Amino acid sequence: MPSAATCSIPSPPGVRPMDRLEVLFAELAELTGQRNAIDGRIVDIVAELDRDELLGITGVTSVAHMVAWKTGVSPRNAETMVAVAGRAQEFPLCTAALREGQLSLDQVGVIAERAGTGSDAHYAELAKYATVRQLRTAIRLEPRTEPDPPPRPEPER
Repeated sequence: MPSAATCSIPSPPGVRPMDRLEVLFAELAELTGQRNAIDGRIVDIVAELDRDELLGITGVTSVAHMVAWKTGVSPRNAETMVAVAGRAQEFPLCTAALREGQLSLDQVGVIAERAGTGSDAHYAELAKYATVRQLRTAIRLEPRTEPDPPPRPEPER
């Protein structure tokens, strides 16, 4: 695994590699935030298309198919967008953070696809500090409420 000290692109004269790294990381953060916000808007559009049943006139077989077709993303990424759009009302804090560029589609997608109902505030906070892998683990370990068993009929006397 290469270390930060073995960068193949030399720093400009007079610029320390650490200073250059900070500048590049700042730019990366800015661009990633913009991409996240764009993904958030795409999710809003997908939710509107689905909610208002506008896809019937297109002939597509599913919302995910339409997303993949119109955006050029993979079918899996399209499914993630559809999952987020479908649970946006259940996870308003998470989807707002996506629109604001604070969380990624991958982070909110894991939450939308797997998290339990009523966990929006918890995951909106956790996702600020957690990787996608850590979110998957947290959701997998999330206690699940089992539905109450049906009442047992009383024995006849």
